[in-house]
Amino acid sequence: MQGLAHLDLSAATDRESGRSRSAARGALCLLTALAVLGAGAASMRAPGTAVDPDLVRVIRFMALIKGGFALAAFAACVWRLARAAAPWRTAIYVAGPPLMAAGAIGLWSVQGVPIAATGLHLGLLAVLAAALTDSDFLPDLGRLGRGRR
Repeated sequence: MQGLAHLDLSAATDRESGRSRSAARGALCLLTALAVLGAGAASMRAPGTAVDPDLVRVIRFMALIKGGFALAAFAACVWRLARAAAPWRTAIYVAGPPLMAAGAIGLWSVQGVPIAATGLHLGLLAVLAAALTDSDFLPDLGRLGRGRR
């Protein structure tokens, strides 16, 4: 009988943690959509000062590369949030990619370049720091290889 009670408690805990994981993934998607829309709306106005066209091309190319990083971070964080993570890591996995996306769009529009670059790089560093210190982010490939032999 005690085994059955333990199973019910475990199932309830699994359902609750599953809801919190899906809520974190939903928050990540919502915040990213809001960041993209907000940065896109802010980028519609013309730059306040004249900027050299060659510099604009370089900044936009960098913004395109950083946008790819933001997309990769978004996909990795959605994937990682499918499993339970520490609360501080969950917060970083939810806030980092939207910050990176907004920064990339800000760089593309050449509006507030220092603020956009700061946001983009802070988001990137936060996600990298959380992922590299998260033992569950990448599987232990050595352990997986030993199991197949």
